[in-house]
Amino acid sequence: MGKSILFFLLSFTLGFAQENFVKGIIKDSETKEGIPFVNIVFKNNSGTLAGTMSNENGEFSLINIKEVEISHLNYETKNVVFAENRVEVYLTPKVYILDELIISNVSGKDFLKSLLKDAKVRAVKNSKLTTYGREIVKINNQYTKYSDAKMDYYIKKGNGKSILQINQSRAIKSNLQDSTSSVLNDLNSLYNVRDYVRYAYNFDGIENIIKSKEYTFDRYLRRDASGFEYEFIKIIPDPNSDELLYEGYVIVDNKSNKIVEFKVELAESHKKNSKLRNILIAKFKLNDQAVWCKFKFVKDQYELVYYKNSFSLYMQMGKKVHDNISTTFDLLVLDCKNDVELPESGFGGKTIFEAGTNYTEKFWDKNNIFPLRDSEQQFVDTFMK
Repeated sequence: MGKSILFFLLSFTLGFAQENFVKGIIKDSETKEGIPFVNIVFKNNSGTLAGTMSNENGEFSLINIKEVEISHLNYETKNVVFAENRVEVYLTPKVYILDELIISNVSGKDFLKSLLKDAKVRAVKNSKLTTYGREIVKINNQYTKYSDAKMDYYIKKGNGKSILQINQSRAIKSNLQDSTSSVLNDLNSLYNVRDYVRYAYNFDGIENIIKSKEYTFDRYLRRDASGFEYEFIKIIPDPNSDELLYEGYVIVDNKSNKIVEFKVELAESHKKNSKLRNILIAKFKLNDQAVWCKFKFVKDQYELVYYKNSFSLYMQMGKKVHDNISTTFDLLVLDCKNDVELPESGFGGKTIFEAGTNYTEKFWDKNNIFPLRDSEQQFVDTFMK
């Protein structure tokens, strides 16, 4: 028997020996390319609905889940029952029979103002979000730090402030010299794990853009053949401005009239306006930044589903340090409970990495988390040996 055939048979056998594990990829049925960040909804062991997402390559992994609903705004929803441990799922692109600019007496800006006013009232109760978070740091395009954690955010009704408790965590650092950590830790506005849920619920990024006179907001109505429709609000920076401006979108569910998703990032056309700024003993220039949130509206309140915060900057410290630094933070909400008792204290650090390595189980394998990219997984595997 040839080596390749033997390897296939062994792989086949080992794959099915893991009866409760499913690994797959979600692809566009026409282009055959992976679809990033697709919603995957299923019932957990208690029978309640839970969910996860595919990663930016469309890849996903599930444990003890055999039946799911897979959905994306731009694709037909699909129910899948897994019969194998390695799968490919193909989604059909939606055909929107209506995709038109809304002409209304209410401007896109004023419409967003009304949505945010409502969201700030309904965004939080005394709630507990059980979450999985991960941080990845690269310096000069080389991975230097990786950390992830199973965490609980206790959200106070009214002001949305969070008390964060980290239950299990791991922190990995390469042998590369990291001369910028102390400065990075002082960039509170860009990087503070304790405040990420508050930032999401307060819609601060969108509100700051609305206050500026440097943007316009176009409203589009999209409706598919089944009658499902949503409003897409495009955030457009002033092309003639010499400021560092953002671009992005807000998606509104027309049935509930609630924000279900928004994304803002530095506009490609305005990155040239970024300038060196002083911070402590260093100078930095912002190269890129993006914030992305997904919500669902349940029982008259917003529930966070996913939050992403990433930035890239150039840092200069004296004559020796001229580094390009990029950081990505992902937060996936696993469960939400309301009317909980708030703890008196919580984690005091600014990054998950500061929590160190402290776990009793492989929590990253047990919560149906979207997988890392190959290069990221390779970095983790190298330093977890």
